[in-house]
Amino acid sequence: MKNKTLLLARTLIKNGEGLNLKGSSTFTKIAILIVFAILIPSFMFGIAFVVTGLLTVLKSMGQEGVILSWGIAINSTIVFVFGIFYVISTFYFSSDVEMLLPLPLKPRQIVAAKFLVVTIYEYFTTAIFFLPIWITYGVYMKCSPMFYLYGLIVFLLLPVTPLSIASVIIMIIMRFTNLSRYKDTVRMLGGMIGIFLGLGLNIVMQNVLGRMSPEEIMELVQKGENSLVVLTSGIFPTARWGAEAMIYHNQLSGFMSLLIYAGFSILIFMILLWLAQLIYLKGAAGLSETGSKRNKQGRKQLAEEAVRGSVIGTYTRTELKLLFRTPIYFINCVMINFLWPIFILLPLIFQPEEINVIRELSQVMNRPGIEGMILAGAFIAALFFSASNGITSTSISREGQELFIKKYLPVSYRQQLTAKILSGFLLGLVSVLSMIIFGILVLKISIWLSLLILAVVWLPVLYTSLTGLLIDLYNPKLDWDSEQKAVKQNINVLYNMLAAFVPAIGSAAVFIFSLSLPAALIILTLEYVLLCLLLGKLLFTKGVERFIQLEV
Repeated sequence: MKNKTLLLARTLIKNGEGLNLKGSSTFTKIAILIVFAILIPSFMFGIAFVVTGLLTVLKSMGQEGVILSWGIAINSTIVFVFGIFYVISTFYFSSDVEMLLPLPLKPRQIVAAKFLVVTIYEYFTTAIFFLPIWITYGVYMKCSPMFYLYGLIVFLLLPVTPLSIASVIIMIIMRFTNLSRYKDTVRMLGGMIGIFLGLGLNIVMQNVLGRMSPEEIMELVQKGENSLVVLTSGIFPTARWGAEAMIYHNQLSGFMSLLIYAGFSILIFMILLWLAQLIYLKGAAGLSETGSKRNKQGRKQLAEEAVRGSVIGTYTRTELKLLFRTPIYFINCVMINFLWPIFILLPLIFQPEEINVIRELSQVMNRPGIEGMILAGAFIAALFFSASNGITSTSISREGQELFIKKYLPVSYRQQLTAKILSGFLLGLVSVLSMIIFGILVLKISIWLSLLILAVVWLPVLYTSLTGLLIDLYNPKLDWDSEQKAVKQNINVLYNMLAAFVPAIGSAAVFIFSLSLPAALIILTLEYVLLCLLLGKLLFTKGVERFIQLEV
């Protein structure tokens, strides 16, 4: 008899659409080829180049091993933070959960299979950052084949601990939020609590394990022999063991570190399965149940609510309600717009010594003549924030099998596309506005400069909203059986983030030539106005034609 866990994991992977190449246009396939054959390798070569330079400096100090420990620690932290979103989506908000629970499967088998699927997807992200560090270190230090064997084991186990910790946190939270008949609202709150708890736990771990005085750090530097590797235990505890296993691969201590690293990863995974057997079923049962209120409306109240309004405004509100009311969409598309300041504020709360860094940064940003660079930096930040939320780059995909309904609505295609643009544009502005407020309160950026940034920074938000919708029009992911696949496994979000690099050239010119504020304002404004006009014209001509052609 085949192992049920592996069989289920294989089935879940086969039912996934992967890169969504089936039925894609030639242009889409070429774009994917460019991403995976040119852009990603170029990014990895860039990391390798930086690692080579760092190794040259660190080797002379006897601290070259810190490259490996920091690589493992940073990768583990990235997997942990983003794994929280992925675990919530896969373990609880996927539509296949309701179909799996009645089958002759134990809860731990379902969780193990889903965990394996999430881990496989995480390998792609981990490989981009870890492989160039691992291979560059091995070539530069002329390591033996045993180093590469140990590195492969470390790589394969790297996502296990952070994902297991994230899964344990989420399962506990979701177990105790399954108490109300208002499932969607309660589960969204549970997901938010899980994310904040996970971030707080990681920061507390850094604060408790990684607090060292400057004198102690200098003593470690002077000691040599890769003594700085211990510092990364404050970021993620397994990083030290994995790094020491690779550094001392030809010694018994390296083998022992590898055993501890592997043993801890297996132990935390077994704890996850034990907990899943106890509480997963109670947290996942009843996902499709919803609650409702019986509210009788009088004729007067109905007349007050049924007021004729703007078609675009009404349709935009409908789009926003769908984003806020659907747990998967809320967590992956909406919530990210509010998290950016929190990512910065939480370390300040738990690690007050970091305030000195903020003060120094504030002094730098308030130097005369640097206003143009601040404006350019704000444009880059706005590009990244608005492109990463995935609202417009999944707006057509989210229609799924119900796309045909949009063809029968008494609303023109131009108005429907405009409403989709506005929903992403408004939420993109929220993330930008929150960062501007953060800049005023924490970095002490002047009010007049903040108002100037606010007056023009909507342009990059509009740009990414337009590119996202155009990308999703030409490469929609309509064939899905769960909202998770429409947003979480939609490669169009990545395409839109790559499209954000195009106008960043203007911002780069501001930094390279240290342009003044008036010059930076003129260049950036003209660049984005022209791009937005061109994209808007393209959307309302070719985009409308493409929308008409789309079929489920």
